Amino acid sequence: YTLLLITLAFTAILFMVEPVSNVQTLPDAMWLAIVTISTVGYGDVAPITVQGKFVTTILITLGGLYTAIPIGIVGNAFSKVWEDRERLMMIQHIRN
Repeated sequence: YTLLLITLAFTAILFMVEPVSNVQTLPDAMWLAIVTISTVGYGDVAPITVQGKFVTTILITLGGLYTAIPIGIVGNAFSKVWEDRERLMMIQHIRN
């Protein structure tokens, strides 16, 4: 849900700041936003104005931060399991 809101907001902003010769329609602006936030960067559409470059820089940063959120969650779960490793190994040893 959050990613959708970020994409839609930046689609509108990119559509407003980029000239019609570069971003002709809203789907084109959405394509630019999606490619930018996912950090794929095909290069078929790129911002040409200073404002567009600034907006895409913010979007690249948000995309990286949004992608990094699950890494902390998975890392925390791994740490908890790693702390219980000795206890789990002892239980397995007793059962066998």
